[in-house]
Amino acid sequence: MPPKSVLVTGTTSGVGRALLEHYARRGVRVISVNRRRVPELEAEYPSARFESVDVRAREDVRRLVHRLAEAGELPDVFIFNAGINRVDNDESFELTAYQAVLDTNLFGVLNFIQPLTELAAFAGSRHLIAISSMVNYVGNPYGLGYTTSKRALTTCFETWSHMYTGTDLVFQRVMLGPVRTAIYTMEGRLPPWMVWIKNLFSASPEGTARAVARLALTRSRKVFYPWRALPLYFAMWLLLTLVPGFFRGQKTLAGRARRAAGPGRDPAREG
Repeated sequence: MPPKSVLVTGTTSGVGRALLEHYARRGVRVISVNRRRVPELEAEYPSARFESVDVRAREDVRRLVHRLAEAGELPDVFIFNAGINRVDNDESFELTAYQAVLDTNLFGVLNFIQPLTELAAFAGSRHLIAISSMVNYVGNPYGLGYTTSKRALTTCFETWSHMYTGTDLVFQRVMLGPVRTAIYTMEGRLPPWMVWIKNLFSASPEGTARAVARLALTRSRKVFYPWRALPLYFAMWLLLTLVPGFFRGQKTLAGRARRAAGPGRDPAREG
């Protein structure tokens, strides 16, 4: 049976937007949480409820969770999708960029988990789904913060899935392979031929949203998606093993593109 209500973070683009569309079309009540309002998105999905909350703001997130609980509107499924990537280890380590990614990708989820687990005694059955990444196994050379945050997030959800076994809280993690989003293709940074190769081995946001929705109907602890990502990650592993320094900062395509763009360009990619 599909859930009655779902909360999704980061629905302005990519997988989050596909999830919003997937559930809205099926009559599921969607609570969409984004940092800023997007009037066009709200007009397109009038049945959804939109909350302007920065997931990095702990007290704002806590107030949202308690407000939903007090109104009896806590959703059945929480999908923590909001995430960013920044090139923070290209030619030098950039602590500010690194922290910004962790604040969104990791603590932006943990800020929800703390009040939800406090409410667990009376909140009823809830599925908590973390959108993670297969960079847990092969580090992303274009983002140290992204790799670190996803690995930490995966570890947290793996631990909680054991701690809360047999309870009403179901912790699930989705180890996404390549999905055609701005974060993955690094639009504007990579040459067209590399974007084409990446797209060849990637899944659509819509297909990914369907896979995540199927997971929410089960008590499985994790799902790997899609399998066709494996050749791409195997090739990356081979390059790292056989060609030492292949992804060294000064040689990365992302670094070349950033230098060519000049100073002042925001390297963030939101999803």
